[in-house]
Amino acid sequence: MGNKLGWVIAGIFGGFVVIVLVKVILLPSASSPTSATLGPGKLTLQKPEKPLTSIIPAEPSGEGDAGDDYQKAIEIFDENAGVLSKIFQHHPDILEDKYRLTADEIKLLKRLADPIADGAARKKMTYYFRLTPKKIEIPYWADEAERFVDIAQVPLMLFAYHFARGEQEYTLAEKYLFDLMVMGHHLIAERARLDLVQIGVELQKDACDQLDQLYVRWKKPDRARAVRAYCTGLLMMDSTYDSLSLVIWRLKQHKSGAMGPNPGDIFNLVENHADRAVRVEAILGLGVVKLTCTKRGDHKKVRALIDEKLTGGDPIEKAAAECANALDKDGFNRLVNAK
Repeated sequence: MGNKLGWVIAGIFGGFVVIVLVKVILLPSASSPTSATLGPGKLTLQKPEKPLTSIIPAEPSGEGDAGDDYQKAIEIFDENAGVLSKIFQHHPDILEDKYRLTADEIKLLKRLADPIADGAARKKMTYYFRLTPKKIEIPYWADEAERFVDIAQVPLMLFAYHFARGEQEYTLAEKYLFDLMVMGHHLIAERARLDLVQIGVELQKDACDQLDQLYVRWKKPDRARAVRAYCTGLLMMDSTYDSLSLVIWRLKQHKSGAMGPNPGDIFNLVENHADRAVRVEAILGLGVVKLTCTKRGDHKKVRALIDEKLTGGDPIEKAAAECANALDKDGFNRLVNAK
């Protein structure tokens, strides 16, 4: 009886050992996410708490694609970059009515402002990978974001011009800021790249800052309060996306000696974040995890996720996966130096 019991115990123990060995060797677990990507709101689609119509009179509803209009403005900007750069230098003096734009300067600014206004009247925009090269390169920054920063200076300049001329032109000044608000909205709504979403937020913040100034001088406190309430939501979006960007692009060596982001957080963002722009950024981060992770489970998980996205239907996610797949030590070092 004793021997039989011993054999049973030994069998159970042996089976347990086999299960452990199978789990460790054949089915190793991947790292778990941390509080950086867990908890309320961490994986949700970020957007302003207040509707766009709390600022502008009505949602844009025009047909067509606003991306084509903004691209036209960008092309005009490029053709006149030197002249525009000199005009933009006068912005502080124009606001204080210490400098008056010439007729030729106003004409050029309006050449750009017109297609921006056309775009702002349209319901939707598609821009990234439709009007841009279909590739992502180290350091993975969406260069197109800077193009929107360039043309955003135009409505800001024309706002300043009309604002300085007094109350009889405040409605014109306001309209240029509404156009800027919608352009920022379009960049956010496309959810193409995190950089572009963040620039959209920044453009809306710039518009809100100037609208607040306008409404204070115009003695419209209700509108000023609405602008500030909307801007509060923008600040929360800004903070959330900044923190996620830091989670993804944690490239330097930590005090623990580890390199790269926490693999579990990257996996969580790739698989579960509601915003495609964040997912694309996290997919790019898979390349870093591939080179820096040390656990067998993480190596297996990162390979599986890259392969999954390489065969997925979203072209931007697929391009990000191609970057992650191709990243090598040389590319990683260039990325570290650039970030």
